[in-house]
Amino acid sequence: NRCRQQAMPPAESNTPLLPKVAEAPTDSTGKENDCRLLVIEDNCDIAAYIGSLFADHCAIFYADNGKEGLKKALDLVPDLIITDLMMPGMDGLEVCRQVRRNEIINHIPIIVVTAKITEEERIEGIEAGADAYLSKPFSAEELTTRAEQLLAGRRLLQEKFAKVSVELKKGEEHPAELTKEREADLRFLAKVTSVVHAQLSRNKNADVSAIASSMCMSPRQFHRKINALTGYSPSVYIQHLKIKRACNMLDKYPKMGLGDVAEQCGFDSYPNFVRAFKSVRGETPSDYRKQYYT
Repeated sequence: NRCRQQAMPPAESNTPLLPKVAEAPTDSTGKENDCRLLVIEDNCDIAAYIGSLFADHCAIFYADNGKEGLKKALDLVPDLIITDLMMPGMDGLEVCRQVRRNEIINHIPIIVVTAKITEEERIEGIEAGADAYLSKPFSAEELTTRAEQLLAGRRLLQEKFAKVSVELKKGEEHPAELTKEREADLRFLAKVTSVVHAQLSRNKNADVSAIASSMCMSPRQFHRKINALTGYSPSVYIQHLKIKRACNMLDKYPKMGLGDVAEQCGFDSYPNFVRAFKSVRGETPSDYRKQYYT
């Protein structure tokens, strides 16, 4: 999921040439794996201009006020939000605050664009949850570069979260720099892990829709959130959690039968357990046990 745009050649002035738009720009769904960008801007010309910079690589969605933008953010769970600061009703700062307070969308990077900005206002915006500030008029290169930097940072966190959440050995702690940087994301993944383990303990099955419901999310919101944090689909991520649980059981109960381990970890058959285990670990459960207990 990349959201990259080639830098536009510098214009003679800093003011971008905005396309003339007769009416509000319309959403473009893009391809299935395209980055999703939400533009919250009450000026149709500026909204269309921002969208045009990312149109080749992103699915673009628009909202002309903060309230509608927040509603779309919750529905779409986009990869990036670019919002104006000064808007009627809910302004850009309140959008930032509401996004950061909501567990479904609090991981999304936010760029705020504004016609005027003082140092005090910039600090207020960062405290509200903005990741970057750009002053109007801004250059195409400045905006697209900043967007790509934020998305690249998110991809790096994806890799770290995927490893931290499913590969830590028993007793190891989360890296301090991760805990400090994205505590909310780690708390969310820890909550998902707890819900999965609770389901496995109750009925030996981990159903994605039921897990999403337990997290107070729709299945689509849950899919977007898990994918944004880890790079995995929910079903793949849950499979990794089940294999991690199996490893813990193999470590803790060296005499437990492998079939019993498979059942306790939510696999409907031993062959499926072996295939999943080998897919994740690169070895069979019996090889894993031999490695540590021979």
